[in-house]
Amino acid sequence: MVSVDIADLESDSKDELVAFIESKLPVKSDKDGDIVTFEDKSPKSHVRGPEVRTYLKRFLHTKDMKKQFRILSEDGSLKFVKRIVDKEEKESEEEEEKGKKE
Repeated sequence: MVSVDIADLESDSKDELVAFIESKLPVKSDKDGDIVTFEDKSPKSHVRGPEVRTYLKRFLHTKDMKKQFRILSEDGSLKFVKRIVDKEEKESEEEEEKGKKE
């Protein structure tokens, strides 16, 4: 059983995350507020924290949110945390996007 704190994600991303994990791993989810618990569907399968973390990272990558969030592990649970982007870094990213559009 793996618990994931998704409080920092937007509401539409929360539902998409649960569907994404359930499609990739043999787990069923139970949502209690902003905590999602993933349990094995059958006694033969055993899904661990590192596997769930890998797919959480893949979810961030597919939604192009890797620069906005990171995933922390603490006491057997996982948590989405917003990245702190300093002002200079944000300005350089905006300049890169403008260069790509032109």
